Amino acid sequence: METPNFDDIRPYVDAEIPAALARIAQSELIPQVLRFIYPQTKVEDSLQRLRQVNTVRELQTTFMRDAIERILETTSTGFTASGFEHIKRGHPYLYVSNHRDITLDAFLLQKVFIDRLSDTSYIVFGNNLIDTPLMKDLFLSNKLIQMERGGNPMAFYRSLQHLSQYLHKIITEEHQSVWIAQKNGRSKDGIDSTAPAIVKMLTLGSDKAPAEALADLHIVPMAISYEWDPCDTMKANELYLKAHGGYQKAEGEDTNSVVTGIIGEKGQIHLALGKPLTAAELTVDDSRDLAEHVASVLDNRIQKLYRLMPTNYLAYDMLTGGSRYRQHYSADVKNAFLQRMNHLDSERQKVMLEMYANPVVTSKA
Repeated sequence: METPNFDDIRPYVDAEIPAALARIAQSELIPQVLRFIYPQTKVEDSLQRLRQVNTVRELQTTFMRDAIERILETTSTGFTASGFEHIKRGHPYLYVSNHRDITLDAFLLQKVFIDRLSDTSYIVFGNNLIDTPLMKDLFLSNKLIQMERGGNPMAFYRSLQHLSQYLHKIITEEHQSVWIAQKNGRSKDGIDSTAPAIVKMLTLGSDKAPAEALADLHIVPMAISYEWDPCDTMKANELYLKAHGGYQKAEGEDTNSVVTGIIGEKGQIHLALGKPLTAAELTVDDSRDLAEHVASVLDNRIQKLYRLMPTNYLAYDMLTGGSRYRQHYSADVKNAFLQRMNHLDSERQKVMLEMYANPVVTSKA
């Protein structure tokens, strides 16, 4: 059998990094980015350092790590992580995560990897985000794998099989880890649910039986929780318009969401890793579809890992008109929440409250 070529979806390798960073350094946006990351350093000095980077690892352990730390310093009130006792150093895993922010969900994991495990993971992302040469260079320089989003059914199936083959190669042959969201697109309604189609895709890249193919990937559930979602009012408006048949994605909307997610207030952030899925969790009787079963297992695990924040409890009480969780939030949080919603009409406010309250609802299920 001919060995598949993954050049169409793979990230840059070390030999391609100097040219990519030279292109990045020429972008008119980069001086502004570098001023943000290194406010005490002359931009020309930062540019010179950037041009001297020669490998993916060097880029990630310097500029990328520093950028994430600066984002946390300026937009959050604290970042914590748990569950790393379940992870064996040097062992490859497939991290299946809930998805709240387009870029930060995965990149916060990379920061923790650099701090605790020294190496980073590959990241699967939708190729719809590559809408400019700069975004392409930034993403592909940071181990991001492109996933097709749509197309005719036959071509789309082949692209998913191609991606799955690459993921199996990375994990079983190269012994590297990968991050992937539990479904296409962010969880805009606050309900973290796994798409069975994602699980099915993961079985397509191996000649083994589906359960064995999944076992080879060493799946680890992951949940990330933000006290405040910088894109919450945008998501509430989108959900409302979709419910009323009037939503159409605007040009540049994804890029706007990326930027808003990076610079917007987040409050407390927590990242939690669970134990790898067991053989028993990957076993199903003949009466139930394997993909549906594994998706359900992941839903249960991810929802239990999710750390409920004061804003979640507050939204639940506001939505239900009660005070069941009053001890979990302050008057300041409530005032901030009300101020955040004050430009929305009552129907969109209800949608936004549901977004924040749904993690409480699913935690009780």
